[in-house]
Amino acid sequence: MADISQNITQSAWDEYTTANSAAIFSHRYDWGEIFALTYRLPIFRLATWSNTENRKISGILPLILFEAPGKEKRLISLPYTDGAGIVADYIQTGDRLLFSALKLADEVGAIHVELRQAGDGHFQVPVHDLSGRWSHTAHAFKTGLLRPLPESSVELWSQLSAKVRNQVRKSRKCGCTVKTGGIELFEEFYSVFSENMRDLGSPVHDPEVFLGLLAKTSLKAKAVVVFVDALPVAAAIVLKHNSTLFNPWASSLRRWRPSCPNMLLYWAMLEYGIDTGCRWFDFGRSSPKASTCRFKCQWGAEMQPLVWHVFSRRPSAWNPHSESLAHNDWKTLELQSSRQDGPAIRRWISL
Repeated sequence: MADISQNITQSAWDEYTTANSAAIFSHRYDWGEIFALTYRLPIFRLATWSNTENRKISGILPLILFEAPGKEKRLISLPYTDGAGIVADYIQTGDRLLFSALKLADEVGAIHVELRQAGDGHFQVPVHDLSGRWSHTAHAFKTGLLRPLPESSVELWSQLSAKVRNQVRKSRKCGCTVKTGGIELFEEFYSVFSENMRDLGSPVHDPEVFLGLLAKTSLKAKAVVVFVDALPVAAAIVLKHNSTLFNPWASSLRRWRPSCPNMLLYWAMLEYGIDTGCRWFDFGRSSPKASTCRFKCQWGAEMQPLVWHVFSRRPSAWNPHSESLAHNDWKTLELQSSRQDGPAIRRWISL
């Protein structure tokens, strides 16, 4: 049976995420821990164990209890994350983790269990075993975007279209330069990211999230920042896990877009992935028909499965598509006010 415990050691958990090719950066122990601590949310780590003498982990599922004011409780794997769902060695192991999650929902009073599954893994939905108490809906309104990386940046450059190469060249001619580093680039990253979120009408994450990510060596996180002179104009966070470099956040300042700093930013991230031995670059999620999806596809990204499975206690129902990061009046706020007030609102948006 699956053990429901918060006493699984970080070393055992991370050893499994490294060994199982279906696990991604957001399955690592510290990823969930940082969000749970920053936003004061309960986190649970479910694991199944092999029956061998060594008792090794054979499947994992991290869950955070999410109870937005005035909303029904949800167990999510994980909020603020594209995918951190079930990873298991066998389909039967995944089934056991699912039923353990539903049992946990009973114990904590959650009405919904939301499993955010990125890619294909050993997991199926045994609907016939839900005993009529739970309904299930699979939502695929977002897509993952992934591209293979060649062995050299020279080869990567040759694979890009003339339009993309010209825009990268333009950014350099306009005086754009790039720095890649750790926590020493936090302020530059956050100044760009928070302003871009304000301009998009979205409350910004608490700065402690990014400080925590950049401080944890286990996550291999880096900030990539594009400057014009000393001014940061585009920035991103990347995290390396096994042979993939992941990019969950990237932003550029609107007033500098004619200089194409975002093009140099993406080139720098891809080049960094190659230089650090990665074989894949993950662009993060997008809506399939959105301009952001088209932007990423021009870099050679291909759509990948990203399915959010929602189990709701009958007769309730939850549609994650109904949640939104957009607040129309947010764009009119002073920048400092958006930075000050944003985290308290962003805390309760699970996207």
